[in-house]
Amino acid sequence: MPALSSSPRMVGRHNELAALLEAFDEGAAGHPRTVVVRGEAGVGKTRLVQEFLALVTTDDFGSGHPAAATDDAPGPVVAFGQCVDLGPIGAPFGPIRRVLRDLHDAVGTDALREAAGSAAAIASLAALVPGIADATAEPEEAAGEFAEAIEVLLEGLSRRRHVVVLLEDLQWADAATMALLKTLASTLRGRRLTIVATYRSDDIDRFHPLRPVLAELDRTRSVVRVEVLPLTLDEVAEQVDQLAGGLDPRVVDALAKRSGGIPFLVEELVDLGDRALPDTLRELVLARYMRLGADAQQVVRTMAAGGVHVDDDVLAAVAMLDERTRDVAVREAIDTRVIAADGAGYAFRHALTREAVEAEMLPSERVRVHRRYAEHLGAHRSDSPDDASAVAEHWLAARDLPAAFDATVAALRQSRTRFSPATSAKLAERLAELWGQVPDAEARAGTTLPALHLDAAQAWHDLGDAERALRSANEGLAVCPDDPLIRAALIRQRYVQTFNLEHTHTSQPADLDEAVALLEDVDDPRARVLLSRVLTNMAIDEHGTDAAEHAARAIALAEEAGDDAALAVALTVEAWRLAGDEEQESAALAPLERAVALRLDPSMRAYVGNALTHMLVSAGRLREAVVVGTQHYEDVVRAGIERGSGAAIAQSVAFALFATGEPEAALQYARRARRLMSQADAASALRLLSSHLTWDDRPRERDDLLAAERGRIDEAQRPHSEKAAWWAVERADAALTLHAQERTNAATAVLAAAEQSESGRTARRYAVLTAALLTHSPGRRGDAEVRAHIERALDGWPDNELAGRVSRFVRAVLADGDGAPADERVAAWRAIVDELTTGGMPTWHLQTARCRLAWALIDAGERDAAADLLAAVTAEAPALGVARAARWAAELAAQARLAPAGTAAAEASAGVIASLTPRELQVLELVAEGLTNPQIGQRLFISPKTASVHVSAILAKIGAANRAEAAALYSATTSAASPA
Repeated sequence: MPALSSSPRMVGRHNELAALLEAFDEGAAGHPRTVVVRGEAGVGKTRLVQEFLALVTTDDFGSGHPAAATDDAPGPVVAFGQCVDLGPIGAPFGPIRRVLRDLHDAVGTDALREAAGSAAAIASLAALVPGIADATAEPEEAAGEFAEAIEVLLEGLSRRRHVVVLLEDLQWADAATMALLKTLASTLRGRRLTIVATYRSDDIDRFHPLRPVLAELDRTRSVVRVEVLPLTLDEVAEQVDQLAGGLDPRVVDALAKRSGGIPFLVEELVDLGDRALPDTLRELVLARYMRLGADAQQVVRTMAAGGVHVDDDVLAAVAMLDERTRDVAVREAIDTRVIAADGAGYAFRHALTREAVEAEMLPSERVRVHRRYAEHLGAHRSDSPDDASAVAEHWLAARDLPAAFDATVAALRQSRTRFSPATSAKLAERLAELWGQVPDAEARAGTTLPALHLDAAQAWHDLGDAERALRSANEGLAVCPDDPLIRAALIRQRYVQTFNLEHTHTSQPADLDEAVALLEDVDDPRARVLLSRVLTNMAIDEHGTDAAEHAARAIALAEEAGDDAALAVALTVEAWRLAGDEEQESAALAPLERAVALRLDPSMRAYVGNALTHMLVSAGRLREAVVVGTQHYEDVVRAGIERGSGAAIAQSVAFALFATGEPEAALQYARRARRLMSQADAASALRLLSSHLTWDDRPRERDDLLAAERGRIDEAQRPHSEKAAWWAVERADAALTLHAQERTNAATAVLAAAEQSESGRTARRYAVLTAALLTHSPGRRGDAEVRAHIERALDGWPDNELAGRVSRFVRAVLADGDGAPADERVAAWRAIVDELTTGGMPTWHLQTARCRLAWALIDAGERDAAADLLAAVTAEAPALGVARAARWAAELAAQARLAPAGTAAAEASAGVIASLTPRELQVLELVAEGLTNPQIGQRLFISPKTASVHVSAILAKIGAANRAEAAALYSATTSAASPA
């Protein structure tokens, strides 16, 4: 009986399959996951994925399993993208196009359009998914970013269906696909999304372009890593028994040793039957091929030059055999199990076979066959992105460098129309490599070599790869001695990328002077625009008069050239200069408001809109920041550039919403910002969430969040001292109590962090305020050194709106600690509360000021007014996201013995109780009934320890000293709330 070609049942791999299924379950439950499957060639990665797919797409997959389809929840949508070896560059988004077409087939055009959302995203996807574009759409409809559109589509689809995306053989992925995978895996914006990607580990050396992508994925917690190892001896024996049962155990042992436990090699060895074992692994892989006749071998060799898969029409054009002979040869190769029918063509059963067969080609044969591929694809499929890249690779293999150069130029043009900077950069680098080997390269390319390097530098800059952008800029400068415009642009690129790598403004400062000198006498509008951009860089790098002059001239040059984008950048830099150098945030709003009224493309408008929103926050105009920021955020979503431009806007809007007492809306924006941002930048959104949990009196949740994200937070702070300052403020805020404690170390730490050279003015001011609150309360004056530090800071602040508000707040806190007369303190705090009620500072500071005012009223003997004010804080603050202030108000009322008396006390008690969570209210009710922790646990089906944790949290929140006091407060509150 002949041996089977492959095992009917997968051998082993139980743990690996379980990991895939667990990731699938997590995705189905709304926790997106990416699984990266690695293993050497032939080890069984594809078989593992096939078994996984067979399980999760079965209608009766696990009774009650999350994947099981129901009328209300249809089963998963599976999309498959095979990466194809088209050389080191590849076609942009090659496997992603296949994924999108699978999704289109599965859900239909209407569902795909609905998931894409914006017209810009649909316009972008139309190039990848024929038929998705609306025929009635405006022809000038602007397309957004391709990568962004793909992310939005996956996110939208995964709201209704569990989307499973499989990407096979990442070692062959094009640059655009790798960049997209890196982004998708690091943020996974989908609701129910599972991504499975495989790669051959033995192909990934330290120079492989996939290596940095894998390194980034390794730092992402949502990525599951599965390594497929060779089979054990027992597993090989099981596989052999399935393929050809009854073999002598000694033969099985020899097969196991010879195959190294690689299932593909086991199959090939078993297939040899009684034939002699080959001497080398290569001969083993070629064994089936060697049994073919001459015509079949020629067809298979021709196929090998075309890749793992070759369409039938392409094979017919390049095989140089008549139709009948070719059909017989193909049938023989299929019957011998060298290749298999695959859609509209044929595919090798394993990539190892293709690689071994390709190596069998004679040099002259290789040149002839690749030339025929290049000529046919160039003549008949030049519009296909895959084939455009393949044509260039085939001409290279055919050693026709001019033709390869021309084909690469065509592929670069096509890549640019698909907004794939990763692919464009690599194609530009390929042209630069071929430049000196091709006659008339400049005429062929339609550009110069320095300009080509400049394009590559800009593309790498757009991708955030400063190191490669800097390398491209330096290579361009090395071959650009005499073109002042291009040389100045390359110099500016070098300056910008050096700064991005070093995070300092001291990198190559002479570069900008040289660029200015090159551009000064060039009578060309492009030179004026570039000079404006260079001067904005100089304005950022400098301070004082020089910065003001450079910013002013940058604005004038942009106006003269009539370039709105350059003018918007110059006006934005002028705004940052006014806010930074002159500490005039309100004055900085005027240039930004002018900039946002210009005619700008969506990306530039988002850049200015983000600056305006941020500046409104810095100026304390928080409600305006919400309105302006929300509008700009909606604009970037419509434009299909949410990830690139929306994250920072979402963060500013989240802060403004938290600060104006709208925590639910703020949480939506903060979480969105966190998902949109890179790993490092997301720490800023985490800080907002942590600060919210602090002021909302949820310390355990804050601690859990910080513990889970500690690595990301630490990594983000290292290169950015301004972020460290804000984190110092957040930690100091978390240490605040009603009564100032001995917090000298915490106060010193927050003041020191805020004094770092790059800390923003707003961070410094709030650091001083928090240090004062930490160390000063009525009757308690803080450490003398801390006090002197605070006084020095106040003396150096400018006389402007926001600084004045914060200064008055800090001085009132210091007056509390100094024991100033009660009536003076009442007057000071009343003025602050009146001022902040209309805005200007975050609501948590307003509620803190109200507590301080009540404290002053108590000391002044105005107990009824104090009671009413504390009751109001207790009742209102929880809904504003400031439950901690409500607790402070309740504590202060209890300590002043205001709680038992009058309407105000009853309202205060009710407010304290209202700040508890639903579970805490259940526990408090049972405490009031006199139940012990074990009894509470039994009643609520929780452990006694969990009940104890809840009781401790309740006592802290309501300011009760013990269970009896908590029960009394609860009873008083429920009695007051009952009808008479």
